[in-house]
Amino acid sequence: MATRYIDFISAYCDSWCERCAFTERCSHFAVRSALGMCDGNYDAAVELAIGPPRLPGKAAQKSLRERMAEAIGDGEPSQSELEAIKRELLERQERARRFPIAEKSRDYAVAADRWLQDHARRADHTDPAIRDAIEAVGWDLHLIPVKIIRALQGRDEHGGGAAVVKRAVQSDWNGSAKVALLSLERSERAWRALAEATADESAAALARSLQALRADVVREFPDAMTFQRPGFDTSGRPSR
Repeated sequence: MATRYIDFISAYCDSWCERCAFTERCSHFAVRSALGMCDGNYDAAVELAIGPPRLPGKAAQKSLRERMAEAIGDGEPSQSELEAIKRELLERQERARRFPIAEKSRDYAVAADRWLQDHARRADHTDPAIRDAIEAVGWDLHLIPVKIIRALQGRDEHGGGAAVVKRAVQSDWNGSAKVALLSLERSERAWRALAEATADESAAALARSLQALRADVVREFPDAMTFQRPGFDTSGRPSR
């Protein structure tokens, strides 16, 4: 039943399902849609949307959670091991947050949100171009820092090793950085459209800040745009 879905397609998208041509092939969208019919019960939504995996003539297989529990068995980590893992995760998160492109992305998100609160209510929402630009900016402003920080954290976690080097282009950090770059480009275009339509210099300044941030991200992740996102960058994809 689940074979129609594209593996990992939702890991490298902008989550804007209303504008996506792949919703029928996205298991994440299917589960999210099923949550409302299952009163928020995630396990029930997964089974309703995707169904338990089956083999011809066989009973339903156990869920992923059940199989993972069986694989782990009684081997639970000690308290000291859990604390060490927690420290490592927090340190990695803090290193990523202090990175210049992460700080710049958060500064941009604050400035963009402030502009929307101050100006969007007065914008001409009857103009489709302005309405579309405001929607794009609003959608991307939090997505951009999240994806940049995820890229930085992923690269930090897998910073060495021959196996990692061989697969560096198709790495999670490059995939995350590519999503950030695509959103940066979209929002930059949106700000330029807003600046032209409203003659607002602050909108033009935000466009320039995104242009600079996009260049910084490209320098930090030079292979990001080469990353092949499942579905979106493969042959036979729907037109968008």
